[in-house]
Amino acid sequence: MHIVDILSSLSMPSGWLFLFVVMMGSSAHAESMYDHEVKNYELITPLVIPSEADRNPPAELEIQFRAFNRSFCLLLHEDLEFQDLEVESLEAHGPSKSVRVNFTFFEGTGNDSTDSVVAGYLCSEVLCGTFAEDGVVYFMESAEFFFSNSNYSRRAIIYRSEDVEGLVEDLWRKHGFNDSQKQRNSNPYLVRNLLFPASGNYFGRYYFPKGIDRSAQPGADYACRIEMVADHTLYQYFNKDIDTLSAFLYLHGKYADSVFRKTDFDGDGFKDNIRIVVKKVFVYKSANEANYPMAYAADLIDFLKRFTRRIQNHCLSVCLCYRRYSSQAIGRAYKPTSGIRGSPGGICQKVLKLQSGRSAYVPSSLNTAVVTIRNNRGQTLPLITTLLAVTHEIGHSFGSDHDPMDNLLCSPGGDKGYYLMHPKTTRELKDFSNVFSPCSRQEIHRTLQERGECLKVYAGTCGNGIREGDEECDCGWEGICKTLDRCCTPADAKTPEKPCTFRRSAGAQCSPKESPCCSDDCSVGTSNDTVCYHSDATCLVSYCEVNSSSCPVPQQAPDGYPCQSTSKTCLRGTCNSSVCLDNGLKACTCEERHLSCFVCCEKSNQCRPAHTIGLKNPWVNIFVALAGSPCNGSENFRCDGAGNCINVKARRIDEKVGQEVLWWTLAILIVVFVILLFMFLCLLRSHLAPSTLQVSSNSNLTS
Repeated sequence: MHIVDILSSLSMPSGWLFLFVVMMGSSAHAESMYDHEVKNYELITPLVIPSEADRNPPAELEIQFRAFNRSFCLLLHEDLEFQDLEVESLEAHGPSKSVRVNFTFFEGTGNDSTDSVVAGYLCSEVLCGTFAEDGVVYFMESAEFFFSNSNYSRRAIIYRSEDVEGLVEDLWRKHGFNDSQKQRNSNPYLVRNLLFPASGNYFGRYYFPKGIDRSAQPGADYACRIEMVADHTLYQYFNKDIDTLSAFLYLHGKYADSVFRKTDFDGDGFKDNIRIVVKKVFVYKSANEANYPMAYAADLIDFLKRFTRRIQNHCLSVCLCYRRYSSQAIGRAYKPTSGIRGSPGGICQKVLKLQSGRSAYVPSSLNTAVVTIRNNRGQTLPLITTLLAVTHEIGHSFGSDHDPMDNLLCSPGGDKGYYLMHPKTTRELKDFSNVFSPCSRQEIHRTLQERGECLKVYAGTCGNGIREGDEECDCGWEGICKTLDRCCTPADAKTPEKPCTFRRSAGAQCSPKESPCCSDDCSVGTSNDTVCYHSDATCLVSYCEVNSSSCPVPQQAPDGYPCQSTSKTCLRGTCNSSVCLDNGLKACTCEERHLSCFVCCEKSNQCRPAHTIGLKNPWVNIFVALAGSPCNGSENFRCDGAGNCINVKARRIDEKVGQEVLWWTLAILIVVFVILLFMFLCLLRSHLAPSTLQVSSNSNLTS
């Protein structure tokens, strides 16, 4: 059984504008604040324009506001799946009961960009959620969560991904177990191996995990239907508003879904359509309940252990809480390991009986993860951090370990940052922060193949903006389709038009949003030189065909086509040649460090980078060594995939030293401040003392 954690930020102020606003008064959010560095945020008063539909809340919204020197117009429609969400709550000293959510969750797009994505809900009449546009992710939250003054009613805080620093740092797994012996010695629970007979009536005599079964519908979406749980502290944090709390939990599932569904786990060049679907929300309302195992958990590990005693049969159950623990960890999860004798836990895990003490066996559900949205200083974590933390823990539940720091392919750093599962993220949210690394993708694919049996076909919903099942396209509703995709028939179209199909009544043959072989005027392409698919590892490539919007079956790439990034080239359909061999030259290794990560060829008895001797191709300009390849004659130096040779050992030392320097700098500044304050008080006292003496003397003379 592997328990992995994600640590909250250790960063401290360093000169930027910080969002350190303490709630005052009797609000349930008292003592909460952001302890993360926000270089730039704005307070806005968005204009919410409901649709003309006779419904409350409205099915469609338009939200207008101005921030960061530009205007925004968000077009939103109702997420119909949220209305079908199962919500159940547990009252104090009473049975659990179903709750009807009288609330609307919205998704949509920006008016000025077909690539923008919006998801969120209305809280205090402002949008709480996220939207991405032109490569920038924006986060909006109600200002009332951070300001008690009534002047902040109907106002929102908005910040960008680039404005936040120190999101998540030092995510070292401190409670992982590498073998069964360590597991038995380090954990009070002795896990019964999956291959051994199990007692009781909770499961059969043997349990052999099975992989995901795609034989029925190979191209369909397959969903892990999860349960989101809120403990009583989170319920109280949301002022006992179960509607807003349900939307908050649902948003975290939607964010994880947006990361998973776009990922190609099996490496075939196509996204695998793995979905995270929130099926149920369960809310604990009071700590005084006998059927509430986590009520008085001592720390987050204890919370996770107690959480496993909730017997459930979901693909995964994730619990969020608002608790302050002494540990810096804000998330924990059980991570399975591969192999027939691998450790249990994670997605699709059946109920097991774990030995607690010498004789008692406790039925436990190890398909669980927990996250607290409060750090060890009692401060509320911003939405951007909790979204990443929940997705990070779900990644562990799918079998992903932390990305190895010495592997530049999976821990590149630099301008694009680190990947989602890296143990130490960059200090800013960058391109890779919500993307699974190649290492994570391989581990998750292995888990799906070995124990993904509970993922079932997901039919989807026409109108959610995601093409699913037998849909030709999905642009949402009429108001949004005008901006997002004019080639697609909206979900609320009138007969005889068929929703989620190409708008043939307007002459549409295809949709450029769904196929690179479709033109902007909804017609099929007229050229055959557009690449619509290529595999970096297998030397397969597809080109659009004339008068067809479909990407044809991949064919063997031409000789000389770059593969494995650009480190090699294809030869007769196999990635085993190089640009040097293709041109009758001998491959060599450039000795200079600044050249050692380029593909070099020997010409005229000199070893030089291929691009400096004119060896280029129509697809890329230069050939570079594969990321993670050794360079500079040492295992401590690795190529970063962009032609740079990085000292990975020094990088780790520099990062560690950087943190130590930061803390020492802060300590010195505090000492200097105390000394200056003491000197100021002494000077003030010496200045006031003579004046007081003079008054006293004059008083005596008068007497």
